[in-house]
Amino acid sequence: MNLVESLEVLHESQGSKKEVTQSKKGRVKTYKSIKDALGQTYYGQIWSTKAAGRLYVTSKGKWGKKSGRGKIAKGFTKGSATPSADFSSVKKHAARTMLRYGTASKKLAKKYGSRTIRKKRGIGGKDGRLDKGK
Repeated sequence: MNLVESLEVLHESQGSKKEVTQSKKGRVKTYKSIKDALGQTYYGQIWSTKAAGRLYVTSKGKWGKKSGRGKIAKGFTKGSATPSADFSSVKKHAARTMLRYGTASKKLAKKYGSRTIRKKRGIGGKDGRLDKGK
């Protein structure tokens, strides 16, 4: 066994850790920092930062001194987020945020909107139920 082969065997026996890439981050725009992202994103946009291993959704601060005004970043970390950090859950949260604060289409309102949101947009019955009148 030569030196290269012995190094390969040693490398395999140590069980070297492979880098795990997050395919979700490839689907969204990446910014330098959270501050830069909040200045450039719209309500309901999904994004990430270079150093983060998580996804963020731009939302609006509702209360408190720190986040009472302007945009905030809601972070989704795998394994510890509520709601789940699966891309489908993040997308659903972003859609609801966009419906509440931003501009969203009727199609998005029909799929993700609450009854009150559907009622405002004239989708469904007079109280926003999709199955009303069937």
